[in-house]
Amino acid sequence: MGTYMTVVLRENLRYDAFAKLVNKKLVVSYGAKNDLNFNTWEYLQREADFMNADPEGLGQLPHFKRPITKETLHNNFFWLRVGEFSFKLSGTSNPIEALDAIAVCKWIMATKASYIDKKMSFNYNKRKVASYLTPLFEEEGYDLKKLWELPTAEKNNKIN
Repeated sequence: MGTYMTVVLRENLRYDAFAKLVNKKLVVSYGAKNDLNFNTWEYLQREADFMNADPEGLGQLPHFKRPITKETLHNNFFWLRVGEFSFKLSGTSNPIEALDAIAVCKWIMATKASYIDKKMSFNYNKRKVASYLTPLFEEEGYDLKKLWELPTAEKNNKIN
């Protein structure tokens, strides 16, 4: 199965508006390339709609009873849980996708992990993430010091 970085927002922060705010911040301030890192109910609804109506989507999860709901996706797939970020650290070969993991890690560092559930999150600290992703970024010629640099305005510990 591999090693995953899993980051879970605190229970009182696992709602769409907060996840969207964090997702935007990850792109604007931390270098994420994907604008959906922490899952939202809205996103899961789009995925469920796709699986229930689109010809390609109907072919996905053929063993699941239709209609598939957003709750079904949330409850059955760890990478689709609302308010969570999941990224496979081991075996990653795409540096663009890996930038999202770096962005989440930097956000956690800048906010001193104040928005995450530390008991439910794992493999999210810089040392662990870097141990898996550094060879990938070195091979691609990235400047590692710049890659891990925190935005100076973010040192004030705020989400916005």
